[in-house]
Amino acid sequence: MTVSDYIIDFLLQKGVKTVFAYPGANVLRLYARLCESSIRIVLTRHEQGAIHAAAGYAKATGKVGVCIATSGPGAANLITGIADANLDSSPLLVITGQVPSRYIGRDAFQEADILGITIPVTKHNYLVTDAEEVPRDLEEAWRVAESARQGPVLVDITSDLFDTALSRRSFEFECLLPRKRENHYPLADSLDKLREVISSSFRPLVLAGGGVVSSGASQLLRSFCERSGIPCVVTMMGKGLAGAGFENLLGMAGLHGNICANTVLEQCDLLIAIGCRFSDRTVGDFEAFSRSRTIVHCDIDPAELNKNLKVYLPVCADCSDFLSALSDIADDLDDTHKERYSGWYTRIPPVVVSQADELYKSVCRYENENPGSCIVTDVGTIQTEAARLITVKGERAFVTSGGLGAMGFGLPGAIGASFALYDKDEKGNDGRRIILIAGDGGFQMTLQELGILSECPLPIKIIIMNNRTLGMVNDMEIGRGGQYLLGDKPDFSLLAKAYGVPSQRIALDGDSPKKVLDFLSEPESSLLEIIY
Repeated sequence: MTVSDYIIDFLLQKGVKTVFAYPGANVLRLYARLCESSIRIVLTRHEQGAIHAAAGYAKATGKVGVCIATSGPGAANLITGIADANLDSSPLLVITGQVPSRYIGRDAFQEADILGITIPVTKHNYLVTDAEEVPRDLEEAWRVAESARQGPVLVDITSDLFDTALSRRSFEFECLLPRKRENHYPLADSLDKLREVISSSFRPLVLAGGGVVSSGASQLLRSFCERSGIPCVVTMMGKGLAGAGFENLLGMAGLHGNICANTVLEQCDLLIAIGCRFSDRTVGDFEAFSRSRTIVHCDIDPAELNKNLKVYLPVCADCSDFLSALSDIADDLDDTHKERYSGWYTRIPPVVVSQADELYKSVCRYENENPGSCIVTDVGTIQTEAARLITVKGERAFVTSGGLGAMGFGLPGAIGASFALYDKDEKGNDGRRIILIAGDGGFQMTLQELGILSECPLPIKIIIMNNRTLGMVNDMEIGRGGQYLLGDKPDFSLLAKAYGVPSQRIALDGDSPKKVLDFLSEPESSLLEIIY
């Protein structure tokens, strides 16, 4: 068995059905063998498209997304997507080819120190120059990617190894995973304090983030909030929890959140934060926020505890275990507590401020009527508006670039989500859609991936909100004379037709919401450009 054969065998054993890849000289032997296997290869038009698609796959399912690229510029083109996955805790296995071992360090053609470049943006990475180390390093990489706080792992393999035969000895290995750090904030030691602060509070609130999604704990979250009467708000990465269907859920909080969620976040006297990082998009003034309420913070990564906010009770635990403990505490609360908790907040409906906002409500209506659909957004004003106005039903039904905010994520991320949802249950096209909402700025960064829309198993409906400017940047410059105009070019509907994608172009008016619903109901992948 050669190293190439082993890698393919390994991926099949892990249940991998789809990889996103771009070939090149130093990974060509692996790519050629991959073409002969049963694994589906999605040949993107750029390495950045491949890594974003793999991240979209991971975000839509929680499974490890796999990406393959060549050395030098090929590997370097992956950096933005790897950094996005790292900040959003998305599990990825990234395999790159490297120049032959004898040329490393000699500035060979298409050589780059991808190991050194990616250290800050990966959970872990490897440079493999010995064929005997491939089985162990791949197994370790997979376990690291999907364990604890998930993240991207890169394995860089020199090209002379792919055709090298493995000896029997190479399969006799022991994974040398990093030892677990001592847990200074165990859940068991926190239960008494947790019970005390909850029972003595008057305006408690739960803030749920992407960690609850990663843990698959939405039902536990719902159960606790319903049994205790405590309301809940979510971060952008916890957006999928907004569709869990329980009464106490008040929407997304933070810089781009809704009025109701931010009002209760400001007024609470006890905040129970679960699986969130307390980023600057959620909390503006860290010191003031810490002083004005009691904060309980649970996260699986001890590095996040007391990092941005000084909290009263840090807990290092999996969100599922923490919520199970909270549910036991909820059973101990009497009716007086529950009436107090459920009565302190007032619901404020989301504010719709423009005709464009009405379009997002149309998308929301379609998603609610068609379970299993997935909303994907690019980055910019369209991301924040969609997050504020669209309510989704599924845990992973809202896919975006959260922490990094990488423009260009949208289209390849939607392609990854299409393969992800299909691979998950292989229901075929049963009314489910991948709905991509993009701006004219971000869409132009990866629009070449329109070339593979015909391969996607679930239809992708692309809505481009075209205001002919870099909207978010322009908003920041209001009053300072900044004009970040992109102009009237290109005509996206004509561009889509050049790629064989059905398209139409409309102006924003009172009939636009109905046109959006009609567009989403069409069964094939297509593009709708809305000028406003």
